[in-house]
Amino acid sequence: MDMQIIGRIGSIVLGYALGNFLTAFLVTRIVAHKSPTEIGSHNPGMANVMAQLGFVPGVAVLAGDLAKTILAVVLANLFFPQIGHLATLYAAVGATLGHNFPFWQHFRGGKGVAVTVVLVILYNPFWGLMALLGALAVLLISQYLSLAGIAILTVYVIISVFVFPLETTIVLALLTLIMLWRFWADILNIVHGTQEKKNIPKKIIQLLTKKKDSAKSAK
Repeated sequence: MDMQIIGRIGSIVLGYALGNFLTAFLVTRIVAHKSPTEIGSHNPGMANVMAQLGFVPGVAVLAGDLAKTILAVVLANLFFPQIGHLATLYAAVGATLGHNFPFWQHFRGGKGVAVTVVLVILYNPFWGLMALLGALAVLLISQYLSLAGIAILTVYVIISVFVFPLETTIVLALLTLIMLWRFWADILNIVHGTQEKKNIPKKIIQLLTKKKDSAKSAK
């Protein structure tokens, strides 16, 4: 088999294996002795854990999900240098697929927003930052987390059409379709006006204030 193909497949498989580690399951077991599928929206992701268990557990989930994707990218570049920067792309795609469709959870996992952030930043830091700023603008204007998550990849695909190779654009477009599928229920709720809005800056301030008050009460 051609080494270029082996590199691509190997990067995806490596990323998928690491993506199967859903940090939310570890954090919620330690903090609440429950599975993340038993609390809140039942989604094993940062947003659900932070909303239900607090700021620190949410950040712990985020850190774990970011770390597993970074590790996948580092290992893919180490093991498959023959495909160059595409190792980063395919490893992160594999991690996203593993996070979203973990085999040990009957292929029902998270939505892959945190993992996607690593993908867009590591593949190209400058354009990744531009995509994140675009997603942040969507979040602040709409106050819908789901739209912001979709916007990360959507903006990146638009950028890719003009900046990146065709292969990269195709892979990113396919990943965007998967993201749309994962958020489809949220999109329908937005259309019907039933989706909850999130004032993220206000939420973060409330969480930090609550934590500060709890610390004062403990003294």
